[in-house]
Amino acid sequence: MSRTDNNGLTMNGRLELVRRLLEYTRKEWADLLGCSVNLISNIEHGRQRPTSDLLEAISERFPYLIEYIITGQAENIISDKEKAFIRELAGYEPEKVKEILNSKPRKRY
Repeated sequence: MSRTDNNGLTMNGRLELVRRLLEYTRKEWADLLGCSVNLISNIEHGRQRPTSDLLEAISERFPYLIEYIITGQAENIISDKEKAFIRELAGYEPEKVKEILNSKPRKRY
């Protein structure tokens, strides 16, 4: 199910709108994001949903746009606690990340 924003655009439509407003051709956009022109075309025509790899590439190059593309919302307000959590996540050393991912989940009661 594709949710539309106030302009009636789905995520696919918002991706096309962003690309056009940034004045990229499909080929330029695909090259920049490391995907195929065919993928971009399929997304824009509604034949395929954006892949996680594509969304990740967009968030790396245009972090201020990813929320709009995914949700249709122009801004996200996060608390100081959430900002601190994000900073903590970004600061983990690779070995600590491996340790966390390889550990058993704690039981929740």
